[in-house]
Amino acid sequence: MNLSLEYRPRQSPIGLMRILKSACRIGLFALPLLGPSVASANDVTATGPRALSVDEIALELENPVTVLRSVAWDMKYTTYQGNLPEADEQAAYSSVFTPSWPIRLSNGKHLLLRATITINGDQPYWKPVGWIDYPQWLIRQLPDFDETVGGFESGHGHMDNLAFDIGYGGVSEDGVISMFSIANVAPTSDDRSAMRRQWLIGPELALGRMTSWGLYGIRAKHLTNIWSGSNPQEEEFDTNETTLKLFFAYSLGNGWQIEANPTILYDWEAVRGNEWTVPVGAGLSRTFMLGNVPVKLGVEIQNHIVSPDRFGPEWLVNLNLTPVFSTRLLR
Repeated sequence: MNLSLEYRPRQSPIGLMRILKSACRIGLFALPLLGPSVASANDVTATGPRALSVDEIALELENPVTVLRSVAWDMKYTTYQGNLPEADEQAAYSSVFTPSWPIRLSNGKHLLLRATITINGDQPYWKPVGWIDYPQWLIRQLPDFDETVGGFESGHGHMDNLAFDIGYGGVSEDGVISMFSIANVAPTSDDRSAMRRQWLIGPELALGRMTSWGLYGIRAKHLTNIWSGSNPQEEEFDTNETTLKLFFAYSLGNGWQIEANPTILYDWEAVRGNEWTVPVGAGLSRTFMLGNVPVKLGVEIQNHIVSPDRFGPEWLVNLNLTPVFSTRLLR
């Protein structure tokens, strides 16, 4: 019996523009409300914590053990490639909000609370037949994949799984960055393009160095599932993923900096040829004062030089907007 589904066209970029315009209006309205709780970047106290310059704030926002309370907003647009039919015609966009809240401890180190909240505007997944759906992680793992049955569809307007971590670390007097964290991903999404009904947990280690010109380092994380949902689709497959996130920033002065933040993924459960995702790229950002509120605005472009054979990312454009809630040096 031949099974076939009609391919569903991608969502129009007009929807993305509407989302971005609405979010920008909300952000610009909310930023002035933060002013009373934010110290001036030029404020220096003799006995208390020292306020930071815009160049120092820019570097701190790249530091995984940041002392700044902030909410990063990343607007991501991704194109895809692969050997599945119409893989290179797929695209996705999402908004990722990452609030960071450091708590200074008596020993000078920090307890860092961080969450990642992702809203998918448009995410492709493979639908072979009926109620079965194959998100990207499942496409990598399926041992027998029949590309003649089904086609790509789009999941949009849903939240992805909630990620959060609790870290401990700091920056030593000679500039060494170190942090150990416990990372979690909770199965909170009902989006078919994500649909990993598994609770993921694992260790994360960050090592790097702050220098006179900027900073550099790496964050290594491994996630595995400790609980799976009642759906056989989730029970049959495990998660074992290692990510290496490189961070680099070179200060150009006056709040400008060159930066790079590629995230390398290795999926231990993927079938041969679909394990690695390796991007390269760089970006430019500037940190400036909007009234009393420091704001970072940047853009980064990445090309995935290694991507899963079946289906994986090809290009990523990331626009970042980060308002800062505190500018005092708390280490």
